[in-house]
Amino acid sequence: MILYPPTRFDANEWFILIVSVVTWGMFMLLPRRLSYVSLFIVWLFNGLLAFTADFSIGVKPFDLYDFGDRPEFEWFDIILYLFTYPPSQFLMLHFYSKWKPAGWLLFGYLLLFSVVTLALEGIATYWFHVFTYNGWKLYYSAPAYLVIYTLNLFVFRYVQRYVPAGRKS
Repeated sequence: MILYPPTRFDANEWFILIVSVVTWGMFMLLPRRLSYVSLFIVWLFNGLLAFTADFSIGVKPFDLYDFGDRPEFEWFDIILYLFTYPPSQFLMLHFYSKWKPAGWLLFGYLLLFSVVTLALEGIATYWFHVFTYNGWKLYYSAPAYLVIYTLNLFVFRYVQRYVPAGRKS
């Protein structure tokens, strides 16, 4: 696999960098509630999940969307996988561990995060051209985000239950 530099450093690269810095900054400013183990596993899980999904439906034969300036794998794809996607999960899990919503409140909580993420994808796509859809529609992402947040919650609960907590981060 070859990593290509962006063809030009423009709005989509700036968007990825700014969103990454802002979401990591928000997370770092919060009181620490998640263990290093939880953070590492959630970070790894989301990086692999994004990579797997994008290399399943973002390439031929499906080729439903591209990132950035070219269809090939760019440096900023790595930044997106490792530094843009995970902080939204960290924020969701931080507040989940604080408020512990259950039942319909939990569903509403996950739905709220999914809607916010969907809005960010829309901004990223239509204003900053981070994604170029080749058959994908923004509304396809709505159930995907709900599933992704739910999977993250399952992973987090598993880690909390079966992995020694150690020190909080």
